[in-house]
Amino acid sequence: MLDNRKLLLTISASIISLAGAPVWAQTDSATDQAAEEAPAQEIVVTGSRISRRDFEAPSPIVTLGSDAVSSTGSVTLEGALNQLPQFTPDSTAFSNDLNSTGQATLNLRGLGAQRNLVLLDGRRLQPSNSSQVIDINTLPTILIGGAEIISGGASAVYGSDAISGVVNFKLRQIDGLEVSGQNTITSRGDGGIREISLGGGTRFADGRGQVTVGVSYTDRDAININSRAFFRQNRGVSSTIPLGLFTPGANAPDQAAVDAAFAAYGIAPGSVPASSSIGINPDGTLFSTGRGVYNYRDDVPFVLNTGSALLATPQLTYSQIPLERISTFGRATFEASDNLKLFVQGLYTDYTSTTIADAAPNAGLWTMRVPVTSPFIPDALRPLLDARANPAAPVVVTKRYSEVGPRRTDHDATTWQILGGVSGKFGNSDISWELYGSTGKSVVDDIANGSVFTDRVQTLVSAPDGGASLCDGGYNPFSATNSAECVAYISGVTRNRTETRQDVVELNIQGGLAQLPAGDLRFAVGAGYRRNEFSFSPDAQQVTGNVVAIARTSPTAGSTRAIEGYAELLVPVLRDVFAIRELTLDFAYRYSDYKQSGGVSTYKVDVDWTVTDGVRLRGGYQRAIRAPNVGELYTATTGLYPTIGLIANGGGDPCDIRSSYRTGSSGAAVRDICVAQGMPDAIADVYVNNVAQVAAYLSGNQNLKPEKADTYTIGAVFSPRAASPWLSGIRASIDYYNIAIDDAIAVIPVSVSLNKCFNGDGSNPGYDAANFYCSLIGRDAGTGGITNALQPYLNLGGYRTAGVDVQLDWSVRMADIGLGDGSGRFGISSVINYLDKFEIQNLPGSLFQDFARTIGSGTTLPRWRSTTSFTYGTDSINALLRWRHIGAMADASTVTNAASTTPGVKAYDYFDTSLRIDPVDHFSLRLGVNNLFDKTPPVVSGVPGTTDAGTYDVLGRTFYLSATARF
Repeated sequence: MLDNRKLLLTISASIISLAGAPVWAQTDSATDQAAEEAPAQEIVVTGSRISRRDFEAPSPIVTLGSDAVSSTGSVTLEGALNQLPQFTPDSTAFSNDLNSTGQATLNLRGLGAQRNLVLLDGRRLQPSNSSQVIDINTLPTILIGGAEIISGGASAVYGSDAISGVVNFKLRQIDGLEVSGQNTITSRGDGGIREISLGGGTRFADGRGQVTVGVSYTDRDAININSRAFFRQNRGVSSTIPLGLFTPGANAPDQAAVDAAFAAYGIAPGSVPASSSIGINPDGTLFSTGRGVYNYRDDVPFVLNTGSALLATPQLTYSQIPLERISTFGRATFEASDNLKLFVQGLYTDYTSTTIADAAPNAGLWTMRVPVTSPFIPDALRPLLDARANPAAPVVVTKRYSEVGPRRTDHDATTWQILGGVSGKFGNSDISWELYGSTGKSVVDDIANGSVFTDRVQTLVSAPDGGASLCDGGYNPFSATNSAECVAYISGVTRNRTETRQDVVELNIQGGLAQLPAGDLRFAVGAGYRRNEFSFSPDAQQVTGNVVAIARTSPTAGSTRAIEGYAELLVPVLRDVFAIRELTLDFAYRYSDYKQSGGVSTYKVDVDWTVTDGVRLRGGYQRAIRAPNVGELYTATTGLYPTIGLIANGGGDPCDIRSSYRTGSSGAAVRDICVAQGMPDAIADVYVNNVAQVAAYLSGNQNLKPEKADTYTIGAVFSPRAASPWLSGIRASIDYYNIAIDDAIAVIPVSVSLNKCFNGDGSNPGYDAANFYCSLIGRDAGTGGITNALQPYLNLGGYRTAGVDVQLDWSVRMADIGLGDGSGRFGISSVINYLDKFEIQNLPGSLFQDFARTIGSGTTLPRWRSTTSFTYGTDSINALLRWRHIGAMADASTVTNAASTTPGVKAYDYFDTSLRIDPVDHFSLRLGVNNLFDKTPPVVSGVPGTTDAGTYDVLGRTFYLSATARF
């Protein structure tokens, strides 16, 4: 790892663009002036395969320039893009759980990373996991010249996955050598991020050939979750604590025996219910938890006494995960003749990230069964064991294996892709063609330290001597500490490997067909082949289900294949008639044949109407599809720990006797469902649940069919060419989008299944235990807790989302308005999103429920979100103030449960500032502060210490310094 102080002096950050240029998004007409000053050249805009002699597109396009990336202070592309209101943060630097991999993905419109397509210069990149999403960490930022983001379906142009839109990264050419470096650190002195990049390019063979290469190295430090006061508010996520607890379940002791045992400590009879969990204090006395905490005399770290229960609080998890990454990219082109060009490119990325979870809890499937003859059963507990209905039964003990330490998983990942092809023209015509092929592979090795093996624990606790003959001192199941030798006996390292591979061959032909009165009739046709393979090889211990708190997982493998053909036609309809400067229609059709689901058609029609100079209307309709990916088809059962909320806020487990479901008029019917799901009848009337997380299992489904989407956009672009300097620099656009997805492939969150099963929103008025949602919930036969909630991939009902994007760019040269006589320019750039609706239908035929303006469902959906930048720049300096606004939201539980009192979050505003200085030619410095006022994140779902780390800043005030040198 590099030292902060050394890298602080290295040279910098990102690519520097023109001083005073609008920092954020620009409408696609914002290059009119440049187009006038330079000869017209053919380009291909994102969303079309046809090149044209303008910079306009009928689909709404947001462009993100290289200066916008560097001005965010983020060394990752996802960090910069996620500040645009069109994106909902997905997998980020703050995603720390057992299933995180350190990858960075993009989620456009909140519809999931798997529903937007990420391209590099219009070509598919190598997927990085089974969901076939792109880890944009694989791209060296020094070579990225910008990105174009279009809204709405684009399957007719690009194929499967382009439902919510497309993100197309644009490479830039470098002539010479460029070196950049950046150092980032928080105001607390932690969370350091260091990046150094090198890019170079040169021409050869009298300019007919060109080579461009880039390499970036990134080193990001971890931040412990307890280093921030906000997270130290967490009041516990699990009732499985480091001390072993006798968990009676259905074989509880007689109440009189419990009363007698606790009377010795001065506790009134009946205070400790017989169903309570019982632990052992250091002095050998008993304490109770779960139905009230009585006689607890220990001080085990990271155990919170709430009065009703002892809960484990987060100890060693990360709020920022560490990462060390090196990414490389190279491209070479050679013009063999005037009509023939050869090209080849390759990328390779290698990185290691680490996620960490607290010590493994054995509740549910992994509890210890301790014989009543164990030498570690204290004398104070034996009367209670003898008072059980079956006194000879093993003692069920739940425990968090804190003596083993945290579960730390190192994710070693490599991704590579090689692409090569040839392009040219047919004779002297303007019809061009391109044929290319690519192959790539991604490998992720997950190496988990701190895994605890159920059979080894059971071997120790079942031994007549408590395991003393197998490890030093034997294993005391009730103690928070045990010998190092015993720890080594029960724990070890597990290794899982995931491999994905993609092969692509594509032929594209495009050009002009005829000259019509209104302009060129142009076309594009093409065909493609794509194959994706996936394999998952879990550790042998995981295959047998022997790893505590990790679901039994089987090896899996599978592949998908698509053969496609498409055609696109650009038709100029009218030109220079009344109220029509130019009217163009763009049609496209694609037929795709998938190995699993057969043939499917996609199509589009776009309208581009230039009313007059400076006023343009645009809109379109797209039929898009998304075929199930290899992960959705073939993923083996994978353990998850979703949040269901707390009873105090109207969430939690409906079977809890304190819940409104149990205390309401249908309490008896609710009880029957709980028992039908596996809860022992004997504890149904005393069951309480004090934790916000439950065990669930994700699994693939080979019977899935493709999603279908209808997307509509309509908007206007304004770029008046006024004589006044106050108006000449205005660029604005407004676009409405509407996306409707049917047969959506998704899982039903456990919290939704619970609310619907128990009729929280009217989905099960008959309280039928065989209801579909009820069938997804399984309970532990001993404790009644949720330990087997199913989340299979299904073709569910659908999504309906709609909203409005507004973009405004305005700049003025100060000299033109009588302020100064230099090169100073002031600018304002704003991108605003208004979310009208975000409706989800869980099953075909059921009602749509609107989650717009909610948080806590797994997708954060503010009604209003915006990013606005104020800039002032000259030839050698550029200052920026950025304002990020996130609107207020209600908790998502209020949508599915009218009785929910879980609080939402208020509106949040962040301010950032940066300064770029060019002291000499070919050298630039940038320094900045993000979260200028050190604002702490809001509490989400009413659980203290819980927030949405992707949406809200969890680090606090952050400083960065970067520099770039060019030779």
